[in-house]
Amino acid sequence: MKLNINYLKSSFGENLAYSHEENGSKTSVFFFGGYASDMTGTKATALSQWCEKNNYNFIRFDYSGHGKSEGNFEDGGITKWSSEATEVLKSFSNEKNIVIGSSMGGWISLIVSLRNLNLISALIGIASAPDFVVGEWNRLSDDQKAQIKNDGKIIINWDKYNDDYTITYKFLKDGMNNMLLNSAINIDCPIRLLHGRLDQVVSYETSEKIIEKITSKNKKLTIIEDGDHSLSRESDLQLLFDNIRELS
Repeated sequence: MKLNINYLKSSFGENLAYSHEENGSKTSVFFFGGYASDMTGTKATALSQWCEKNNYNFIRFDYSGHGKSEGNFEDGGITKWSSEATEVLKSFSNEKNIVIGSSMGGWISLIVSLRNLNLISALIGIASAPDFVVGEWNRLSDDQKAQIKNDGKIIINWDKYNDDYTITYKFLKDGMNNMLLNSAINIDCPIRLLHGRLDQVVSYETSEKIIEKITSKNKKLTIIEDGDHSLSRESDLQLLFDNIRELS
């Protein structure tokens, strides 16, 4: 299916690229992507195809500075991108809304859920990365910390399958203002978390902390023993689809 891209003017005055795939359902699946990713990625594309086949509406979009959306990537951050995700959710909310967040999108989905408890029916996190700015900062050497403070940004690569990417000091500081794991996460909708034990980017222990902190009684964490951060293999995707079906 050809990706039909439209644009939504955000409260920040920028056009956000999105695709609203209407399949005649009362249930909509929203996908919030990861840091420096876009809505044409493997998981988003697979979800689109699955939702079409199984008659769920599907909404995906690019944060500002990502993909085909307007904006400067280095001006973004958790505060801005979670606000954009909220605007997309509110614009296309349905009778039942299932939000899926991948990596940084898992952090954003938790923030959006906390602010819109009445809209979100269920939540799925894939290698969720709340508070990952702490880990990013701690991984930097003293020289790198000095560089990011002086230059305002640094180019790094923590794993073998992603390209180099830029992290700004502004992004790290903004992330510190959106931390979730230091207290209870008061979300009561059903939540399912998927995390690879071999994840080299975000430890599976992060998802264990989310499960501990989340107040929902209907919660489950699945650790995929041979899974990495991407969780884009056919078996990983099938597990994701099974969870969507269960929660709908």
